[in-house]
Amino acid sequence: MAPGIDAEPRIGNASNEQAGSTPLGPLYHGDGNRTLRNSTAPVSGRKMSMRATASYLRVAVFQEEPFVMLKETSKGRKFVGFCIDLLEELKKTMDFQYILQEAPDRKSGNALGNGSWDGVIGEIMKGNADLATGSLTITSQREDVVDFTKPFMEYGIVMVMRRSEDTERDTFAFVHPFSGMVWAGIIASMFAVGILLYLTSRARYRLGVQSYHADNDRDFNLRNSLWFAYWSLMRKGGEPPPRSPSARIITGVWWLFALIVVSTYTANLTAFLTVRHLSVPVSSVEDLAAQSSILYGITDKGSLLDFFKNQEGTNSVYERLWQAMKARPAESFVSSVNEGMQRVLTSNYIFMVHGPYFQNKARSDTECRLATAGAPFLYRGYGIATQNDSPWTEKLSLEILRLRESGRIDLLRDTWWPRSSCNLDGSRKDASARELAMADFLGIFYLLAGGSALGCVVAVLEILWCRFRGFKTKGVEDIEEGNLQELMRGFSSGQYAIVIQRNSYSQKRCSCHSNANTDTTRL
Repeated sequence: MAPGIDAEPRIGNASNEQAGSTPLGPLYHGDGNRTLRNSTAPVSGRKMSMRATASYLRVAVFQEEPFVMLKETSKGRKFVGFCIDLLEELKKTMDFQYILQEAPDRKSGNALGNGSWDGVIGEIMKGNADLATGSLTITSQREDVVDFTKPFMEYGIVMVMRRSEDTERDTFAFVHPFSGMVWAGIIASMFAVGILLYLTSRARYRLGVQSYHADNDRDFNLRNSLWFAYWSLMRKGGEPPPRSPSARIITGVWWLFALIVVSTYTANLTAFLTVRHLSVPVSSVEDLAAQSSILYGITDKGSLLDFFKNQEGTNSVYERLWQAMKARPAESFVSSVNEGMQRVLTSNYIFMVHGPYFQNKARSDTECRLATAGAPFLYRGYGIATQNDSPWTEKLSLEILRLRESGRIDLLRDTWWPRSSCNLDGSRKDASARELAMADFLGIFYLLAGGSALGCVVAVLEILWCRFRGFKTKGVEDIEEGNLQELMRGFSSGQYAIVIQRNSYSQKRCSCHSNANTDTTRL
């Protein structure tokens, strides 16, 4: 521990006789495991400004979840939050003690117009505090009256909107999983495979390459081939199954193609039917300024309000936003973040707010009703405020940089801003519901083309091999000629006979079979 710094803070150890003494409000020790009694500390002016050998550092805070919050415990009240944990990390490495004191007006700090400030910035200017922390944005106006450390967190302004589910019904929603080009490719492939099966089977049949008893090329006429290709695409297998090697190669690759296509279609169709499609009215600040159907606004105090006020005369998109908000102040400005979030849920309203504020409020939105419109804008940083020319500004800045480089601040942020189960980015489409384009299917189309080409090559090789060997399988003509010769020999030997039946039917009876007179003549 550094010399001159007490292990325990001393409450009320400053002289009450100094001029300008005013109460600051409850004081709480920064150690999360200990609390102190409620008391008031007198102001000691600049003589109590921060020194390396001071007994304790006075840290002014203002409440904003989850940066600084006042928690009730069985032993009393104490402050907790991200900034309190950050102070504890700095305390461990820099070896100092501190006392937390809430600003009397519980504000961050705004210029009052007469050179003075309210909130924690005003407390530092008056000498009532040595440090100030919380969701304190570093701005040029504040830098004129106090010093800031390096930012311990960067953030952007987000436009918070209410999720509005697209209620429009699409009659042809079943075609959305695939793009038009993919559908055209699938249909063209089906016809191509059917025609290819017909051509290879017909060529083998006409050229006498087939085995009459083993192959069924004769069954694959054009109609049957196209029906087989369609039936296979519907995952029904197809009849009759091909037997020749070339047809089996083409069919096997086509079945693999059909399996992948149908499985992908089923999965993507499920995503399209179950995903919540959002109607996003705006996607940028330019869109927000260009429309007039949706109200928008900010809190009526803080650094964001100061920023918009400073846009007067800049002729920028932010000035247009500011002029629109000034024209309808009652419908644009809110007194707190909670009020702004509630207005988003209950009316057609877009609330511009610090990103960390929104992320914290979204954790309690279990129904996922809140989302952001477009990307964050106006990136800024939170820092710890110190008195002007304070020797601790550089020391704290250096230690904050070390904590950021080590990842410790990121761990603290994950603790106080756990990941939400909702998709908070309303402008981002869910990848599971994306329409699949031809580029997503090029691989399987290449596989189908390669397998079909291989089947054709095998058919050609079969034909060439049979021609080279001078071999011709017994075709249907040979079979039919042999059957006819065998039949004639049967007639000559009396083994076969042709029976002619002449039936006469009774007109008076219902049963024609019982009245039939049969004359049989043996040829």
